[in-house]
Amino acid sequence: MLMTGMGGSAMEMLQRSAVVIEDDADIRQLLVIVLSGRGFTVYEAGTGAEGQRLVDAVRPHLITLDLNLPDVDGIELCPRLRADPDAHIVVISARPPQLTEEQCLAAGADHFMAKPFSPRALRAHLDDALPLRRAA
Repeated sequence: MLMTGMGGSAMEMLQRSAVVIEDDADIRQLLVIVLSGRGFTVYEAGTGAEGQRLVDAVRPHLITLDLNLPDVDGIELCPRLRADPDAHIVVISARPPQLTEEQCLAAGADHFMAKPFSPRALRAHLDDALPLRRAA
């Protein structure tokens, strides 16, 4: 699903895109709200295959990735998503964070957050890692 942007205006040039790959509809909707509130046009996927198609089509600035997807393990998907070196990948997972975080970073993720996650912490990470660039 696409959250609409500013259609054809100069603001569209500043628009950032994100792909949310999350099978839980409630968590996916929370991520859409947080990301759109941070200026992202958000595309949603409930499976790894759908997420990969969106990433290939959109070439997003940001990807959020759940590990426990119905069709693929997110740790296996992460290196394929990393094929776009400009995308910032944030893994958000309910798996135990100690070993999982190391595995995710080794697979190409830029950041790991354990579920349940704080929307405030995610916003703070995004503001630090992907600051909004304003036109001069």
